[in-house]
Amino acid sequence: MPTIQELIDELEAEINNGGFDQFFFNSAGDHTEETIQALLTIGANHTANILKKAACKFPGGMPPKDRNIRQELLEDVSPDSDAFEDLDEEFLAYKDNLASLVSGYEG
Repeated sequence: MPTIQELIDELEAEINNGGFDQFFFNSAGDHTEETIQALLTIGANHTANILKKAACKFPGGMPPKDRNIRQELLEDVSPDSDAFEDLDEEFLAYKDNLASLVSGYEG
């Protein structure tokens, strides 16, 4: 299981590079639920809500942990790789200072 730091680092790296489409396409998406929990744990509630909204686009409200199944569903959820554009922009506004919250967290 990745640490809080690792989960948040992966989230940021994927979204900064290719948005939520990339996050869910790659292995970081395997840990969507854990990443939401990590964000809540450090007090990044705004960012956790953005990730929850992105996850809710999948059937059942959460992407599958299985990467192959998730990638197949992603083709339906975001066929033109644009379903998450608004959420990408909202994330990239960085209303939560993730670096500061992670470094201030003592877990």
